Amino acid sequence: MLWNDVLLHNVAQINDVWREGKQLQRVPEAVREHLNPKAQERCRVASNSEIRFVADGPVKVTLSSPQGSGTYHVSYGSFMDSGQYPLTNAPLTIELTVNERLTTLNKQFLENDPWSPNVIRLLFPRQEIVVYKIEGKNLRAPKPEEMPSLRYLTYGTSITEGGCATKPHLSYAAQTAQLLGADLINLGMSGSCHAEPQMFDYIASRDDWDIATLALSVNMLGFENDEFRKRVKYGINKVAEAHPDKPVACITLFQHSHDFCDAPDSENAKKTQDFRQILRQEVAASGKANLHLIEGPEILDSVQCLTHDMIHPSDWGMRRMAENLSAKLKALLELK
Repeated sequence: MLWNDVLLHNVAQINDVWREGKQLQRVPEAVREHLNPKAQERCRVASNSEIRFVADGPVKVTLSSPQGSGTYHVSYGSFMDSGQYPLTNAPLTIELTVNERLTTLNKQFLENDPWSPNVIRLLFPRQEIVVYKIEGKNLRAPKPEEMPSLRYLTYGTSITEGGCATKPHLSYAAQTAQLLGADLINLGMSGSCHAEPQMFDYIASRDDWDIATLALSVNMLGFENDEFRKRVKYGINKVAEAHPDKPVACITLFQHSHDFCDAPDSENAKKTQDFRQILRQEVAASGKANLHLIEGPEILDSVQCLTHDMIHPSDWGMRRMAENLSAKLKALLELK
């Protein structure tokens, strides 16, 4: 969405907060209020949300975060700034400079880059972000041709949201988008991907994506199989039916502790396998040509992908997942 001459990416709504600040929110309030309590909180976490702009000189950026700490990153198109910029619980102004070296970069080296290096991107971590002011000479939002035309939407758990990735652009979703040459819409909901019909209705209503993945869902192991089937059946068919010309890939549970640590006949190990089988069955039963199945264990394909909690991938694991997933998504895009 546009706000005061800048583009707020992966932001569906902004909320008034103290001192004229605007809090970023990833889904509209009309959707958020129907989600489970934790998902309602996660909607206000700016995972893979960005502020984007172009300017002719230094830009002053004033932000805060209710969490009171953390850092955000800056990228000039595809070119990452090596610095980290602090977030505090009070408004903090930082001046960013235009990278003059990138403005003289020979255009032949950018032929395969969907990003213009003139686009300054503020990349936010998995916490709440409040924006106050963005000020600069000839400040404007990026033009469509300065950003990727292909758009990739993903819904899933904390793994999709980027849990344990050390920087926003290192989540598997962000790296998959990078390998596809796509712009990312990240609707990952940490600990709260419960496949509510309202979330699927919202995804189906959007017309700003070209390919989607639905990672369904280790967060639902507390649900009975019948309820999981009911929600998954409704959701995957709703999204695929609304966009018959767009690939929709359903991803079974990624490998995690119940695969690697539990006895095969334990309750959670069995339910993990049940959920994978249910998703397989519902994709097959749908009969929709644009609805596809991707096996999560083929994406997160090694125990070494995981951090010590045996659920979230490390940076290396995120990269491995992105390489595996992007290859499958490229093949689906070629089928269109």
